[in-house]
Formats: sequence, structure tokens, C-alpha cells
Amino acid sequence: MKVDVGALSVVLNEGAGGAGPLSGATFVVKENIDVKGQVSTNGHPQWATTHAPAPANAAVVDRLLAAGACLVGKTHMDEMAYSLLGANPHFGTPINPAAPERHPGGSSSGSAVAVAAALVNFAIGTDTAGSCRAPAAFCGVFGFRPSHGAIPMAGVVPLAPSLDVIGWFARDLARIAEVGNVLLPEDADQGALEEAVFLGDAFHGVETELAAAAAPAVDMLKSGPWREGRLDEDFFKTALAHFRNLQAHEAWASHGAWVSAHHPTFSKGVEERFAIASKVTLEQKNAALAFREEAKKRIDALFGDKGFLVMPTTPFRSPLLTESEEQLDAKRYQMMRLFLIASYFGLPQISLPLPTTDAPVALSFVGRRGTDRKLLALAQRFCSKMKK
Repeated sequence: MKVDVGALSVVLNEGAGGAGPLSGATFVVKENIDVKGQVSTNGHPQWATTHAPAPANAAVVDRLLAAGACLVGKTHMDEMAYSLLGANPHFGTPINPAAPERHPGGSSSGSAVAVAAALVNFAIGTDTAGSCRAPAAFCGVFGFRPSHGAIPMAGVVPLAPSLDVIGWFARDLARIAEVGNVLLPEDADQGALEEAVFLGDAFHGVETELAAAAAPAVDMLKSGPWREGRLDEDFFKTALAHFRNLQAHEAWASHGAWVSAHHPTFSKGVEERFAIASKVTLEQKNAALAFREEAKKRIDALFGDKGFLVMPTTPFRSPLLTESEEQLDAKRYQMMRLFLIASYFGLPQISLPLPTTDAPVALSFVGRRGTDRKLLALAQRFCSKMKK
């Protein structure tokens, strides 16, 4: 197995795998997902030295092994899963196979890179605020974030539990769906996804290269039922502020005691985020929860009875490795503006790579909560039509 892209943190015994729907398929898991006998580093060496090896596999690992898949390694990630770019000052930045001069995206960087480099058939990551969707878009692979609560999180190091989900990557949609058939429950929402709802605010200001690459897909979608939906700038500004408070409060609840006890060295961005998180109050968290409950009505209205949202996965290509901390931080929050739709409201989202001669870009479909299987089937039908 080649590991020169820096994706793998641990190479495990590569066996034949058992019988089942994923028989013969190889996979890796992110370093915050437990594998029996291995220390889950959570992207930080000091976390590794202060935690014992996992006594058991995470629930998601056991389910995939039972389906016949073969686990061959664990993958690098951003520190504590608290970033979106894939850079890690302790373990290095995995090389983006699709654009080596650009960031791979994070925090599930190694998982996306392992798939993009064809080291494995699929890879498991986690997504709190875009941590599967960003690296999928930047590395040119398919990435899926399920509805919140659809897949058990037992054996996964938390960041913000009310936002955390398991996600996965593959180079083709058939494999994404095969993994979904193993991991996902039956859809709770029995309604259809038949009307494309273009989120106009999300397309505003996207890079020229992205707009050009998305044009054929947009034309295809507009050959069927479609309409435009909007969330004004005030909504995004308010929602992002509340979302960040909710994530931060939960991140500090998850890791504040450890940070305070061990004083770990973080990268500048992660250090700043934990410093802010330590000061977010319970009142701010409760305000974020109250805003989410009220705003849900507006999100539901966007979908209607049969709609699914269409938006760029990210508004730009992956940032260059040479960009400054200030530039990267600004882009992180530009991405979160789009990612919060699925993250804040617990919705499924599939990121679809678009054909391009430049660095990868991607389009996303977002479904109502509990329409995960229908969303994957929709994506398969759409991509099949695009190939004709």
C-alpha cells in the first residue's frame, strides 16, 4: 500500500474481509474513531499520550466489518476536529492528490485523501461543521453527511454532540450508496425529493471557475421541476453567530477540562477557537438552540413538500498552501456560512464533484431530515443522466 500522500496515521493488517454486501471493499477511519487496541489520537499527540487504547471498536467500525469490509488503517485529521482545511502542525498536512499545491480540506483530511489517492475503496470521517464536505469538494471525491442521529456515534470522540455525525467518502456514487445501505436506517421522511430548489444566496459570489463547471449541472436540473429559494444576508449573519456559539459551547464541554489540565500546544486557529469557546455562556448556547427552533420553520418552507436544496459545496476551490492565516480564516467562515444549513438543522447532504480542468469544485444536494436514502438515490439518477 502506498502512503506517500501522508493520509494514513496507522496501517493495520490488511485481511481478505468477510462475507457480506461490502465483501472485498477496503476502508479506513478517521483518528477520532475507535479501533480496538489503538489509541484514537484525535489529531493531537498529547491527546494520544493521555488516553488509553480503545477497549472496543466504534459501533460504525463493527457494522462495516460485519458487512464484509476490510479495515486497513486510520487517517490523519485536523487537531481535535476543530478546523476545515486539513493542516496539522503535529502530524503534517496530507497531500491533496487532485491539487498538490492546495489544502486537502478538513477535519477529515486523511480520509478524503486516502480515497482520492485510490488507497482504499471508501473512507469514514466525521462532520460537525463541514468536515466531510470540505475535503470531498477539495479532493474531487464524493462525500456524504447523513441526517443527525441516523448513525450511532458510540466510540467516536465528540466535538459538538448535537452537530456531530459520521460521514463517508468514495470515488463513485455506487460505493457511497453501498455504504449507506449498511449504515443508514430506513428513511423517516417518506416524502419525495422531486423539485430542485436553488439556494440563490449560496451561488452569489462563487468563483468563476466553479460557476463555469456547475453550469451543465444547473442546466440539467432546470430541465425538470425547479424554483429559486432565498435566505437573506441577515439570516446567514445571525445563524452563523448562533451556530458558532453552539459549536463552541459544546466543544468546550467536550474538551475544556482536558485543555485546562494539559495545556496542549495548538495551531493558532484552533487555539483561538478554544479560547473563544471557553467564554461562551450557557445563555448563548440556549439562545442558539432557540434560534434554531424558530429558524427551522423557514428552512422547512424552503423545501416545501417535494424540494431538495441545490448549492455549491464550497464557494471556491481549495485554498493554496501559501495563503496566509488571515486569508484561510476568512475562507473558513465563508464555508461555514454554507455548511451550517445541513449542520445546524441536522440535514443530509451529498457533495458531487464537477468535471473541471482546474482544481476540484463540487455541487451539493441537501435533503429534508430523514431522507438520506432518497437523497443518495436522487444523486445517482442525476449523475447517471449527466454522463449520457
